[in-house]
Amino acid sequence: MLDKEKIMILCKVVDNFGDIGVVYRLARSLSDARGGLELTLAVSNLESFHALCPKIDPGKAVQGFQYKDSRWKVVFWDEKLREDEIPSIILECFQCGRPDWLEETLFAPDFTRTVQIINIDYLTAENYADEFHLLKSGTRKANIKKIFFMPGFTDKTGGLIFNETSLPAKKSSGSYDIFFFAYEDDPEAVVKGIKDFQKNMREQQEDFSVTVHVAAGKSSSPFLKCWQDSGSPFLIKKLPFMPQEEFDSFIQGMDFLFVRGEDSLARAALTGLPFVWQAYKQDENYQLVKVNALLERMADSFQKEDFEPIRSFWQNYNDYERKTESDDLTKMLTLCVQGKGVAGFADFAAKIRKNGNLAEHLLDFIDSLDF
Repeated sequence: MLDKEKIMILCKVVDNFGDIGVVYRLARSLSDARGGLELTLAVSNLESFHALCPKIDPGKAVQGFQYKDSRWKVVFWDEKLREDEIPSIILECFQCGRPDWLEETLFAPDFTRTVQIINIDYLTAENYADEFHLLKSGTRKANIKKIFFMPGFTDKTGGLIFNETSLPAKKSSGSYDIFFFAYEDDPEAVVKGIKDFQKNMREQQEDFSVTVHVAAGKSSSPFLKCWQDSGSPFLIKKLPFMPQEEFDSFIQGMDFLFVRGEDSLARAALTGLPFVWQAYKQDENYQLVKVNALLERMADSFQKEDFEPIRSFWQNYNDYERKTESDDLTKMLTLCVQGKGVAGFADFAAKIRKNGNLAEHLLDFIDSLDF
Protein backbone atom coordinates (compact mmCIF):
# COMPACT_ATOMS: atom_id res chain seq x y z
CA MET A 1 0.00 0.00 0.00
CA LEU A 2 1.24 3.49 -0.87
CA ASP A 3 1.36 6.03 1.93
CA LYS A 4 -0.03 8.95 -0.02
CA GLU A 5 0.57 11.53 2.71
CA LYS A 6 4.37 11.25 2.47
CA ILE A 7 6.10 12.73 -0.56
CA MET A 8 9.78 13.21 -1.43
CA ILE A 9 10.72 16.01 -3.86
CA LEU A 10 14.08 15.79 -5.64
CA CYS A 11 15.82 18.94 -6.87
CA LYS A 12 19.23 19.04 -8.52
CA VAL A 13 19.99 22.75 -8.83
CA VAL A 14 21.39 23.57 -12.27
CA ASP A 15 20.78 27.29 -12.82
CA ASN A 16 21.10 28.72 -9.30
CA PHE A 17 17.47 29.67 -8.62
CA GLY A 18 15.17 28.46 -11.41
CA ASP A 19 14.99 24.80 -10.39
CA ILE A 20 14.83 25.33 -6.65
CA GLY A 21 12.39 28.19 -7.21
CA VAL A 22 9.87 25.85 -8.83
CA VAL A 23 10.48 23.12 -6.24
CA TYR A 24 10.01 25.47 -3.29
CA ARG A 25 6.90 26.88 -4.94
CA LEU A 26 5.52 23.39 -5.55
CA ALA A 27 6.18 22.34 -1.94
CA ARG A 28 4.38 25.43 -0.69
CA SER A 29 1.39 24.83 -2.96
CA LEU A 30 1.14 21.14 -1.98
CA SER A 31 1.17 22.08 1.70
CA ASP A 32 -1.40 24.82 1.15
CA ALA A 33 -3.66 22.34 -0.59
CA ARG A 34 -3.27 19.64 2.08
CA GLY A 35 -1.76 20.65 5.38
CA GLY A 36 -1.22 17.11 6.68
CA LEU A 37 1.36 16.15 4.06
CA GLU A 38 4.83 15.10 5.19
CA LEU A 39 7.30 16.46 2.65
CA THR A 40 10.98 15.56 2.31
CA LEU A 41 12.97 17.87 0.02
CA ALA A 42 16.32 16.54 -1.24
CA VAL A 43 18.23 19.52 -2.67
CA SER A 44 21.73 19.67 -4.18
CA ASN A 45 22.36 23.36 -3.40
CA LEU A 46 21.13 24.60 -0.04
CA GLU A 47 22.76 28.01 -0.56
CA SER A 48 20.34 28.69 -3.43
CA PHE A 49 17.45 27.41 -1.33
CA HIS A 50 18.51 29.75 1.49
CA ALA A 51 18.46 32.75 -0.88
CA LEU A 52 14.82 32.08 -1.74
CA CYS A 53 13.86 31.01 1.76
CA PRO A 54 16.14 32.61 4.40
CA LYS A 55 14.97 30.23 7.15
CA ILE A 56 16.80 27.36 5.41
CA ASP A 57 20.22 26.81 7.00
CA PRO A 58 22.68 26.02 4.17
CA GLY A 59 25.11 24.51 6.69
CA LYS A 60 22.74 21.76 7.86
CA ALA A 61 22.63 18.54 5.85
CA VAL A 62 19.37 17.54 7.55
CA GLN A 63 16.89 20.02 9.02
CA GLY A 64 13.27 20.44 9.86
CA PHE A 65 11.37 23.38 8.38
CA GLN A 66 8.02 24.75 9.45
CA TYR A 67 5.80 26.02 6.65
CA LYS A 68 2.52 27.31 8.09
CA ASP A 69 0.93 24.20 9.62
CA SER A 70 3.18 21.77 7.74
CA ARG A 71 6.49 20.31 8.83
CA TRP A 72 9.04 19.53 6.12
CA LYS A 73 12.32 17.67 6.22
CA VAL A 74 15.03 19.29 4.08
CA VAL A 75 18.10 17.17 3.29
CA PHE A 76 21.23 17.71 1.26
CA TRP A 77 21.26 15.69 -1.98
CA ASP A 78 24.05 13.30 -0.88
CA GLU A 79 22.72 12.75 2.63
CA LYS A 80 21.61 9.12 2.80
CA LEU A 81 18.29 8.36 4.45
CA ARG A 82 17.26 5.07 5.97
CA GLU A 83 15.12 2.83 3.80
CA ASP A 84 12.09 3.38 6.03
CA GLU A 85 12.50 7.17 5.60
CA ILE A 86 12.06 6.95 1.83
CA PRO A 87 8.44 7.81 0.88
CA SER A 88 6.52 5.74 -1.64
CA ILE A 89 5.80 8.88 -3.71
CA ILE A 90 8.86 10.59 -5.23
CA LEU A 91 8.65 13.73 -7.37
CA GLU A 92 11.65 13.87 -9.69
CA CYS A 93 11.76 17.46 -10.92
CA PHE A 94 13.07 18.34 -14.39
CA GLN A 95 14.41 14.83 -15.03
CA CYS A 96 17.08 15.56 -12.44
CA GLY A 97 17.79 11.91 -11.75
CA ARG A 98 18.15 10.48 -8.26
CA PRO A 99 20.97 10.65 -5.69
CA ASP A 100 23.29 7.65 -5.92
CA TRP A 101 22.27 6.39 -2.50
CA LEU A 102 18.57 6.51 -3.45
CA GLU A 103 19.20 4.78 -6.77
CA GLU A 104 21.09 1.98 -5.00
CA THR A 105 18.31 1.55 -2.43
CA LEU A 106 15.38 1.54 -4.84
CA PHE A 107 16.97 -0.89 -7.27
CA ALA A 108 18.49 -3.26 -4.73
CA PRO A 109 17.15 -6.83 -5.17
CA ASP A 110 15.74 -6.89 -1.64
CA PHE A 111 13.78 -3.62 -1.99
CA THR A 112 10.28 -4.89 -2.75
CA ARG A 113 8.08 -1.97 -1.69
CA THR A 114 6.17 -0.22 -4.50
CA VAL A 115 7.38 3.32 -5.23
CA GLN A 116 5.76 5.74 -7.69
CA ILE A 117 8.18 8.21 -9.28
CA ILE A 118 6.46 11.20 -10.86
CA ASN A 119 8.60 13.25 -13.23
CA ILE A 120 7.59 16.93 -12.98
CA ASP A 121 8.83 18.18 -16.32
CA TYR A 122 9.82 21.58 -17.65
CA LEU A 123 7.10 24.08 -18.48
CA THR A 124 6.33 24.47 -22.18
CA ALA A 125 3.44 25.59 -24.35
CA GLU A 126 4.40 23.08 -27.06
CA ASN A 127 1.89 20.40 -28.05
CA TYR A 128 4.02 17.61 -26.65
CA ALA A 129 3.11 18.75 -23.12
CA ASP A 130 -0.47 17.59 -23.80
CA GLU A 131 0.77 14.34 -25.33
CA PHE A 132 3.28 13.44 -22.59
CA HIS A 133 1.08 14.32 -19.61
CA LEU A 134 0.47 11.15 -17.54
CA LEU A 135 2.53 9.05 -19.97
CA LYS A 136 4.02 6.04 -18.21
CA SER A 137 7.72 5.27 -18.44
CA GLY A 138 9.56 2.07 -17.64
CA THR A 139 12.24 1.48 -15.01
CA ARG A 140 14.56 -1.46 -14.27
CA LYS A 141 12.15 -2.97 -11.72
CA ALA A 142 8.41 -3.64 -11.82
CA ASN A 143 7.83 -2.24 -8.32
CA ILE A 144 9.51 1.09 -9.19
CA LYS A 145 7.00 2.88 -11.40
CA LYS A 146 7.43 6.15 -13.27
CA ILE A 147 5.09 8.59 -15.00
CA PHE A 148 5.38 12.05 -16.58
CA PHE A 149 3.44 14.97 -15.12
CA MET A 150 3.56 17.99 -17.42
CA PRO A 151 3.04 21.61 -16.38
CA GLY A 152 1.38 23.59 -19.13
CA PHE A 153 -1.10 26.13 -20.41
CA THR A 154 -4.00 23.82 -21.37
CA ASP A 155 -6.51 21.66 -19.52
CA LYS A 156 -4.82 18.58 -20.98
CA THR A 157 -1.73 19.24 -18.82
CA GLY A 158 -1.22 19.61 -15.09
CA GLY A 159 -1.53 23.41 -15.36
CA LEU A 160 0.60 25.91 -13.44
CA ILE A 161 1.47 26.08 -9.75
CA PHE A 162 -0.71 28.53 -7.81
CA ASN A 163 0.46 30.16 -4.58
CA GLU A 164 -1.29 32.38 -2.09
CA THR A 165 0.18 35.85 -2.47
CA SER A 166 -0.29 38.87 -0.25
CA LEU A 167 -1.45 42.01 -2.01
CA PRO A 168 1.35 44.42 -2.91
CA ALA A 169 1.65 47.73 -1.15
CA LYS A 170 -0.01 50.57 -3.01
CA LYS A 171 2.45 52.39 -5.25
CA SER A 172 3.43 55.74 -3.78
CA SER A 173 4.31 57.36 -7.10
CA GLY A 174 2.28 57.97 -10.22
CA SER A 175 4.95 56.47 -12.44
CA TYR A 176 4.56 53.64 -14.93
CA ASP A 177 6.50 50.85 -13.20
CA ILE A 178 8.41 48.29 -15.24
CA PHE A 179 10.17 45.25 -13.78
CA PHE A 180 13.26 44.09 -15.70
CA PHE A 181 14.75 40.60 -15.32
CA ALA A 182 16.69 39.08 -18.22
CA TYR A 183 19.65 37.02 -19.32
CA GLU A 184 23.01 38.69 -19.76
CA ASP A 185 22.46 40.12 -23.25
CA ASP A 186 22.64 43.52 -24.91
CA PRO A 187 19.62 45.51 -23.62
CA GLU A 188 20.05 48.45 -26.02
CA ALA A 189 16.69 47.89 -27.75
CA VAL A 190 14.87 47.62 -24.43
CA VAL A 191 16.38 50.84 -23.12
CA LYS A 192 15.61 52.68 -26.37
CA GLY A 193 12.07 51.27 -26.56
CA ILE A 194 11.29 52.45 -23.01
CA LYS A 195 12.96 55.82 -23.64
CA ASP A 196 10.89 56.43 -26.80
CA PHE A 197 7.73 55.24 -25.05
CA GLN A 198 8.20 57.77 -22.25
CA LYS A 199 9.00 60.54 -24.73
CA ASN A 200 5.87 59.81 -26.78
CA MET A 201 3.66 59.67 -23.70
CA ARG A 202 5.00 63.00 -22.44
CA GLU A 203 3.70 64.63 -25.61
CA GLN A 204 0.21 63.73 -24.35
CA GLN A 205 0.83 63.91 -20.60
CA GLU A 206 3.66 66.23 -19.59
CA ASP A 207 4.38 64.65 -16.21
CA PHE A 208 4.31 61.02 -17.45
CA SER A 209 7.19 59.12 -15.87
CA VAL A 210 8.61 55.62 -16.21
CA THR A 211 10.50 53.81 -13.45
CA VAL A 212 12.37 50.62 -14.30
CA HIS A 213 12.97 48.29 -11.36
CA VAL A 214 16.08 46.29 -12.26
CA ALA A 215 16.34 42.84 -10.71
CA ALA A 216 19.52 41.76 -8.99
CA GLY A 217 21.72 39.47 -11.07
CA LYS A 218 24.02 39.39 -14.07
CA SER A 219 21.61 41.29 -16.32
CA SER A 220 21.60 44.38 -14.13
CA SER A 221 25.09 45.67 -15.04
CA PRO A 222 24.58 45.63 -18.84
CA PHE A 223 21.20 47.32 -18.43
CA LEU A 224 22.55 50.05 -16.14
CA LYS A 225 25.50 50.71 -18.44
CA CYS A 226 23.27 50.99 -21.50
CA TRP A 227 20.89 53.25 -19.56
CA GLN A 228 23.79 55.55 -18.58
CA ASP A 229 25.16 55.58 -22.14
CA SER A 230 21.69 56.65 -23.32
CA GLY A 231 21.72 59.65 -21.00
CA SER A 232 19.81 58.11 -18.06
CA PRO A 233 16.50 58.81 -19.85
CA PHE A 234 14.13 57.40 -17.21
CA LEU A 235 14.16 56.58 -13.52
CA ILE A 236 15.91 53.44 -12.28
CA LYS A 237 15.61 51.49 -9.05
CA LYS A 238 18.05 48.68 -8.36
CA LEU A 239 16.36 45.83 -6.51
CA PRO A 240 17.93 43.58 -3.89
CA PHE A 241 17.54 39.83 -4.24
CA MET A 242 14.15 38.97 -2.75
CA PRO A 243 12.82 35.84 -1.05
CA GLN A 244 10.19 34.09 -3.15
CA GLU A 245 7.06 35.28 -1.34
CA GLU A 246 8.31 38.87 -1.39
CA PHE A 247 9.11 38.64 -5.11
CA ASP A 248 5.65 37.28 -5.91
CA SER A 249 4.01 40.15 -4.09
CA PHE A 250 6.34 42.77 -5.56
CA ILE A 251 5.75 41.99 -9.23
CA GLN A 252 1.99 42.26 -8.78
CA GLY A 253 2.52 45.94 -7.98
CA MET A 254 4.15 46.59 -11.37
CA ASP A 255 2.54 47.81 -14.59
CA PHE A 256 4.72 45.82 -17.01
CA LEU A 257 7.13 42.88 -16.65
CA PHE A 258 10.22 41.62 -18.41
CA VAL A 259 10.85 38.05 -17.23
CA ARG A 260 13.12 35.15 -18.14
CA GLY A 261 13.17 31.39 -17.64
CA GLU A 262 10.37 29.16 -16.38
CA ASP A 263 9.33 30.19 -12.89
CA SER A 264 9.16 33.91 -13.63
CA LEU A 265 7.24 33.19 -16.84
CA ALA A 266 4.58 31.29 -14.91
CA ARG A 267 4.33 34.06 -12.30
CA ALA A 268 4.03 36.75 -14.98
CA ALA A 269 1.36 34.84 -16.90
CA LEU A 270 -0.72 34.37 -13.76
CA THR A 271 -0.62 38.06 -12.76
CA GLY A 272 -2.59 39.16 -15.82
CA LEU A 273 -0.08 42.00 -16.30
CA PRO A 274 1.50 42.79 -19.67
CA PHE A 275 4.85 41.02 -19.96
CA VAL A 276 7.71 40.08 -22.25
CA TRP A 277 9.32 36.67 -21.88
CA GLN A 278 12.94 35.88 -22.68
CA ALA A 279 13.48 32.15 -23.21
CA TYR A 280 16.75 30.41 -22.44
CA LYS A 281 19.02 30.40 -25.50
CA GLN A 282 19.25 27.00 -27.23
CA ASP A 283 21.14 25.53 -30.17
CA GLU A 284 19.92 26.51 -33.65
CA ASN A 285 17.66 29.19 -32.17
CA TYR A 286 15.28 26.46 -30.93
CA GLN A 287 14.02 28.77 -28.17
CA LEU A 288 11.93 30.46 -30.87
CA VAL A 289 9.86 27.26 -31.19
CA LYS A 290 9.00 27.57 -27.50
CA VAL A 291 8.28 31.29 -27.77
CA ASN A 292 6.04 30.84 -30.80
CA ALA A 293 4.15 28.00 -29.12
CA LEU A 294 3.33 30.27 -26.19
CA LEU A 295 2.37 33.13 -28.48
CA GLU A 296 -0.09 30.80 -30.23
CA ARG A 297 -1.68 29.94 -26.87
CA MET A 298 -2.00 33.65 -26.07
CA ALA A 299 -3.24 34.95 -29.41
CA ASP A 300 -6.95 34.20 -28.92
CA SER A 301 -7.03 36.48 -25.88
CA PHE A 302 -6.17 39.57 -27.95
CA GLN A 303 -7.58 41.64 -30.77
CA LYS A 304 -5.46 40.75 -33.80
CA GLU A 305 -4.20 44.28 -34.41
CA ASP A 306 -3.24 44.68 -30.73
CA PHE A 307 -1.32 41.41 -30.70
CA GLU A 308 0.92 42.08 -33.70
CA PRO A 309 3.48 44.35 -31.95
CA ILE A 310 3.51 41.95 -28.99
CA ARG A 311 4.18 38.95 -31.23
CA SER A 312 6.73 40.84 -33.29
CA PHE A 313 8.76 42.11 -30.33
CA TRP A 314 8.72 38.75 -28.50
CA GLN A 315 10.03 37.01 -31.62
CA ASN A 316 12.69 39.64 -32.26
CA TYR A 317 13.76 39.77 -28.59
CA ASN A 318 14.26 36.00 -28.55
CA ASP A 319 15.96 35.68 -31.94
CA TYR A 320 19.65 35.58 -31.11
CA GLU A 321 20.64 35.57 -34.78
CA ARG A 322 19.39 39.09 -35.50
CA LYS A 323 19.61 42.45 -33.78
CA THR A 324 16.68 43.39 -31.55
CA GLU A 325 14.81 46.50 -32.69
CA SER A 326 12.98 48.85 -30.36
CA ASP A 327 9.96 50.07 -32.37
CA ASP A 328 7.66 47.15 -31.55
CA LEU A 329 8.47 47.44 -27.86
CA THR A 330 7.49 51.11 -27.93
CA LYS A 331 4.22 50.17 -29.68
CA MET A 332 3.57 47.36 -27.19
CA LEU A 333 4.11 49.62 -24.18
CA THR A 334 1.87 52.28 -25.70
CA LEU A 335 -0.92 49.76 -26.32
CA CYS A 336 -0.64 48.53 -22.75
CA VAL A 337 -0.74 51.96 -21.14
CA GLN A 338 -3.87 52.59 -23.21
CA GLY A 339 -5.41 49.44 -21.73
CA LYS A 340 -5.69 47.48 -24.99
CA GLY A 341 -2.89 45.02 -24.31
CA VAL A 342 -3.79 44.72 -20.62
CA ALA A 343 -7.17 43.20 -21.38
CA GLY A 344 -5.56 40.44 -23.46
CA PHE A 345 -3.03 39.49 -20.80
CA ALA A 346 -5.75 39.49 -18.15
CA ASP A 347 -7.91 37.21 -20.29
CA PHE A 348 -4.99 34.82 -20.83
CA ALA A 349 -4.38 34.69 -17.06
CA ALA A 350 -8.05 33.89 -16.46
CA LYS A 351 -7.89 30.98 -18.92
CA ILE A 352 -4.80 29.59 -17.19
CA ARG A 353 -6.44 29.81 -13.78
CA LYS A 354 -9.48 28.01 -15.13
CA ASN A 355 -7.22 25.03 -15.91
CA GLY A 356 -6.61 24.63 -12.18
CA ASN A 357 -3.66 24.35 -9.81
CA LEU A 358 -0.91 21.87 -10.70
CA ALA A 359 -0.42 20.95 -7.03
CA GLU A 360 -4.08 20.03 -6.61
CA HIS A 361 -4.09 18.05 -9.87
CA LEU A 362 -0.99 16.24 -8.66
CA LEU A 363 -2.61 15.32 -5.35
CA ASP A 364 -5.70 14.09 -7.19
CA PHE A 365 -3.48 11.85 -9.30
CA ILE A 366 -1.69 10.51 -6.23
CA ASP A 367 -5.07 9.82 -4.59
CA SER A 368 -6.08 7.79 -7.66
CA LEU A 369 -3.12 5.40 -7.39
CA ASP A 370 -4.18 1.92 -6.36
CA PHE A 371 -1.50 -0.74 -6.12
